[in-house]
Amino acid sequence: MRATILPLAALLLAGAASLSHPAAAEGLETGGISITRGGGNVNTAAAKNSFAGQAATTIGGMARNGGRVETLGGLNRNLASGRNSTALQDTTTVGGTAFGRGAQASTFGGLNTNAARGFGSLASQSATTLGGQAIGRGAQSQVSGGFNSNLAAGRFSQADQQVLTMGGSAIGRGALDRVSGGGNRNAALARGSAASQQVVTIGGQ
Repeated sequence: MRATILPLAALLLAGAASLSHPAAAEGLETGGISITRGGGNVNTAAAKNSFAGQAATTIGGMARNGGRVETLGGLNRNLASGRNSTALQDTTTVGGTAFGRGAQASTFGGLNTNAARGFGSLASQSATTLGGQAIGRGAQSQVSGGFNSNLAAGRFSQADQQVLTMGGSAIGRGALDRVSGGGNRNAALARGSAASQQVVTIGGQ
């Protein structure tokens, strides 16, 4: 996991999201409508000397002629559930681009979650949602960070969650840009607990 959120943001903006992530859903279409849905994800390990890991990336496509682009991050999850657990999840959703009068770009981060639940736990989650671009008269860009969460639930717990939601661009006469940070939450819940959360929401341009 990244030590801080802002270096992650810089990396993503410079390279538009690393394609080296093991699980990626990409859509690249030209036409009136482009819809990209991240996978159902989930990643488990379910105890004894557990470990889980998971990185899911969803990158939106392109639509022209007053088009509409929707990018939906995966349903994510990730667990490890006890014993000598660890979990780690890294989820990135990057919106697409829509051109033309009334163009719309909507980007929704995944449903996230991450756990570890007990004995020797550690959890750690990083969820990043970057908005797309809508260019044209009356263009609209909408960005919603994922539902997030993160837990660790006891014994040698730790949790650590980092969430970054960054607005896209709506360019043109009467353009509108909306940005909503994720649902967040973070826990750790006792014995050797620690929990640590960083949430950054940055408006669009």
